[in-house]
Amino acid sequence: MKKWSPKKALGLKWAGSGVLAIALCMTGCGGEALESPAPLEERPQAAVAEPTPTNKPAPIIQSLDVVAQDDVLGTATRSLVRVRLAQSQQGLFTEVPVVSDTGKPVVLRDQGTEGDEQAGDGVFSGFAEVDLELHRKTQDRITAAQNRQPNEPLTFAVFNNRELVEERRVVALSSDVFRPRVPIPVTPVGLLADVRPAKSLIITHPNVINDPTRTYDPCSNSGNPNGVWTFNHLMTEMASTFVTPSALTEQWLLQWNANQTLNGWTVPARTQVVPRILNPWPKIAGTLDMTKSAFKLVAIFNRLDLGKGNGPVGYGGSSGGGELRFVFAAVDKSAGCVIRPLLVIFEYGVPISGCLNVKSWAQQWMQLSNPLMVLGSPAYNAALQALTEQVVVAGAAPTKPNGNAINQIRTNDFMLASPWELREFHLFDTGATPNFLSETTVALTPGDARNNTTIFRDFVNTNQAAILANTYGVPATFASVNFLGANPRVPTPSSTFWRATGIVNNTARHKFSFNTCNGCHARETNTPFTHIGETGALSAFLSTGMVNPLTPFNVADPVDGTVRSFFEIRDRAQHLDSTANQSCLTRAFDVRNLAVH
Repeated sequence: MKKWSPKKALGLKWAGSGVLAIALCMTGCGGEALESPAPLEERPQAAVAEPTPTNKPAPIIQSLDVVAQDDVLGTATRSLVRVRLAQSQQGLFTEVPVVSDTGKPVVLRDQGTEGDEQAGDGVFSGFAEVDLELHRKTQDRITAAQNRQPNEPLTFAVFNNRELVEERRVVALSSDVFRPRVPIPVTPVGLLADVRPAKSLIITHPNVINDPTRTYDPCSNSGNPNGVWTFNHLMTEMASTFVTPSALTEQWLLQWNANQTLNGWTVPARTQVVPRILNPWPKIAGTLDMTKSAFKLVAIFNRLDLGKGNGPVGYGGSSGGGELRFVFAAVDKSAGCVIRPLLVIFEYGVPISGCLNVKSWAQQWMQLSNPLMVLGSPAYNAALQALTEQVVVAGAAPTKPNGNAINQIRTNDFMLASPWELREFHLFDTGATPNFLSETTVALTPGDARNNTTIFRDFVNTNQAAILANTYGVPATFASVNFLGANPRVPTPSSTFWRATGIVNNTARHKFSFNTCNGCHARETNTPFTHIGETGALSAFLSTGMVNPLTPFNVADPVDGTVRSFFEIRDRAQHLDSTANQSCLTRAFDVRNLAVH
């Protein structure tokens, strides 16, 4: 990676005094006006952003048990590990990857060797070190949880890409089971009562997002403009030594001011970005004053759930740290100072790998749910800062562009133009100097013009099995035309979803539509475009589970009326508790989420 050269700063230039540019800034906004920008240099316009698909489903484990080989059961007991796959997957796999409780990858096979009793019987076996002491403690947690709610059975919800497919009864094992050479069942357990979603999953409390030492309010000019949760800090760390943060920010925003061509689609300019964001932004020596950012913090998200089945061992073998997300809303100083519906979401890949490290990461998030930790208190905010700084600081991900952990920046916009529109930006490493944010195609979403067409019908029908198994991707082209889209829009949330006459399987249609940007942000979840608004309000899809994760959010299918029950927060909370408190071996039950929203 190369350092930034000011001679290659893309010709970004601010007007000096006496130059009347797009003069829509009201008196008192501050800052100078922007000259008509020079055309941006050619940048790579790759059709990217797809989760890496696979041609076969992940191993879905129906049952797992261990047989201790050591006479004394402890934290690293050599054991025979045996798994049986779901009935629908019999015959699809020759091996099943898992992770031992010492963090070592282990491959289970059904070949009649290495402890496997009978080749081809559907039971995959292998030897691994298992923390049976922790497994004992899990039974104590189950018993304590059951005692707290004696009239309600404990269950573990099995999800397949956000769809609840099974409720498994959770019952504490008898202590008599914990003996050498006796099968000991291992099951995933996620105790919802120990997770406070507002403290450990979606954080919008005023004492956090308005923390005077960590955040900044552009309207009142209060707070710390260099705080660790400010737009300034995130862009500064992303720029590192490769480019100035002001140049990085200017170049990103100026992309809105000109048409973009992505995968053959024209993304029309939204030129209000200049008079409403760039012109009012205060300048220093002609460049953006990053301490006077035009974006205010709205929320911090822990998306550990996006790491399910994404660990280094491979698909289904272990889980990663998922994503950490910051949500900012634009401040419109051209109209005084008003928070507007232009949401900017920084989505970082948590640069933590290995089961034991991910487990520690999850435990730190669980600690925020401790009853003694008061949400928004100095102690809570300090603990949250310790988590976020592990991810956002320069150099946290040395192998990624600029050494930054950012996966992508996504935006939801209804401020600069109509209708609602979503965009995605990546920090590409092209080998050039410097690395800038470039607009890209969006994940899992075709161009809007492909909706309600025979092309979309043929794609769903052709890929029905992969869609139902959540193993598909959306290609750049299909049927010899451009397919993967660039700026999905939501003209009317109540009627925006993906459809076509002649789709054979409506469940496949729903799954595909649900995984698109505009389907997820509209009719498939009965959402009015944003899952979190500029004021921090959550969509019903999310807020229902924030109060009680066991409460379903029901949505009638827009095509056939089938009522689907969603438990989004339950899924996230369950995974957090399980990752923090159970053994590495249990992560074998995790199945990767295809959806990225």
